[in-house]
Amino acid sequence: MDNWETHDGLEPIAIIGMAGRFPGAKNINQFWQNLRDGVESISLIGEQEEIL
Repeated sequence: MDNWETHDGLEPIAIIGMAGRFPGAKNINQFWQNLRDGVESISLIGEQEEIL
């Protein structure tokens, strides 16, 4: 049984390109690996820190 058989009614999507900055990941590949592995990478921003 593949994933399509277990998700009735869901449409497939394609991610064409992606860029960003993610806590706990040096690049997009590591970001996806962290998602797959369930790595918690939330970071809190203090009042004195600037959001760029």
